[in-house]
Amino acid sequence: MPITLVTSAGGSPGATTTALGLALTWPGAMLLTDADPHPMQSVLAGYLRGAPAGGRGLAGLAQEYRSGTERVSPHDQAIALEADDHRRRFLPGFTHPGQARLFEPFWDRLVRGFDDFDGDVIVDCGRLGPEGLPSPLLAAARQLLLVSRSSLAQVGVTKVFWDELSTETTRHGTLAGLVVVGAGHPYSAAEISKHLKIPLLGELPLDTAVAQVLSDGASQPRKMTDRPLWRGYRALTTRLCPAAGVSTPARRARSLPEDPADPGRPLPVTSHRGLPGVGAHQGFRNTAPGNAGDRMAGASR
Repeated sequence: MPITLVTSAGGSPGATTTALGLALTWPGAMLLTDADPHPMQSVLAGYLRGAPAGGRGLAGLAQEYRSGTERVSPHDQAIALEADDHRRRFLPGFTHPGQARLFEPFWDRLVRGFDDFDGDVIVDCGRLGPEGLPSPLLAAARQLLLVSRSSLAQVGVTKVFWDELSTETTRHGTLAGLVVVGAGHPYSAAEISKHLKIPLLGELPLDTAVAQVLSDGASQPRKMTDRPLWRGYRALTTRLCPAAGVSTPARRARSLPEDPADPGRPLPVTSHRGLPGVGAHQGFRNTAPGNAGDRMAGASR
């Protein structure tokens, strides 16, 4: 029951869409869990086009926990993510503001309940806030995906939250990797990875046609599974999922980008002087047009 957390910092870089795309391209049984503390209900209202949850989800779990039910399985509170594939399940999230705070005593029970699911678990943690991520989730997770766009504003806010989150992932032994959506606008994924000092796990291209299917329930474009974003999800899944591309125990324990010169050895997180004006570092290569250095310096004040 490996657990993968997906989160982002500020704005709308595509964490929920990424989590959903991974769940839909996962080769085995999958439980996608909406743990966003904000009651966005993005998957229910978007991809599932307003499908009723029938009271199931984290709110239903909390009620059962409070009632003293001895054995409660998150799987029993999940609904089908796809009508024709019951291996993929979805556990809906909070429905009202404040429910996340009331759920705090139950994160441990939720994690223990994941053991009843014969498959992998992806948890959409939504946007990072001042309170960070629930410690039981971080402690139980095999890996964490930090999703970011490539703009200065996104990289800047991601750095602010990552500086603290990296301490927590290290303390809990959770492997962390960066996923960049729309690299090159203006900074490359490699540059952002070096600045944040987090291994680059993958890149996802901007592909409005596929993204709207997942975020808004739009009609599928022709040959959707051949489109760039869908191929990006499959490539990322191969890197994350043992059944899709990780065969040895040593590689299963890492699930991070590997050094091509030494297969099985994860790439080092190289130190780099980061984005000029973002944080305390300077020396990041300026690929933006115009006087981008001045704009970046102003962004950190």
